[in-house]
Amino acid sequence: MNKAHEFNRQRWNEVTPVHVESEFYDVAGFIGGRDTLGPVERAALGDLSGKRVLHMQCHFGMDTLSMARSGPAAVVGLDFSDVALAKARDLAERTGLADTVRFVEADVTRADKVSGGAFDVIYTSFGTIVWLEDLQGWADTIAANLAPGGFFYFLDSHPLSMLFDGDHVEPRVKYPYFHNTQADISPAGEIDYADAEYKVQNEGHEFSWPLQDIFGTLEKAGLRVHEVREYPFTAWRQFPDMEEADDGYWYRRQGNAELPLLLGFKAKW
Repeated sequence: MNKAHEFNRQRWNEVTPVHVESEFYDVAGFIGGRDTLGPVERAALGDLSGKRVLHMQCHFGMDTLSMARSGPAAVVGLDFSDVALAKARDLAERTGLADTVRFVEADVTRADKVSGGAFDVIYTSFGTIVWLEDLQGWADTIAANLAPGGFFYFLDSHPLSMLFDGDHVEPRVKYPYFHNTQADISPAGEIDYADAEYKVQNEGHEFSWPLQDIFGTLEKAGLRVHEVREYPFTAWRQFPDMEEADDGYWYRRQGNAELPLLLGFKAKW
């Protein structure tokens, strides 16, 4: 594991117990049957019955287990945080899904072929590649694990949306668009996104990835990108004016400029 990813692993090991107890993640509601996948993800993933699914950067497994409730043949969640995976396995037991789901500890940029592949569906979403220093290794892992006829589905922050300072309603450019090999450091003492009362003690190393790099690394790995979609909403309050709608996504207040906030696409052989 490279140096940046080790910093990030320590950060995620620290915050995972905070996330499990937070209202943001609402674990109790999930155990009671709440689906953590939104309508966009559900429509893109389609019917998972009988399929083999790999969830990359699964955190403590709520989306992984939500997919497992859809009747796939098997689901594997992959993450580099041993603390998150321990919580995920516990949650699998508590939801009665331990026989369907398996959790694997690995760095997604160096995972090679995961035991149990090849997979019909590979999925990743929300707060993923920003933590990765090596995107080609990420793409190579996807290619190594995708079955012929299967697809990879990506849903995350649109690279353009990552330019802006989230403290202001009117878009103000704060961050670079193009990739820089030097990480943007999230310092110790930042407020955790899931619990406003918790200050994270470990720094994070984040990286910007423009569209040309996201698509280009997948193409270099032999995959073809298709079904590209852009959305003017996101899964959290990215700007102060945003309001949550009945569909569970957050939208900018009516009359304010719409921005491309989420990027979704598929890739296949």
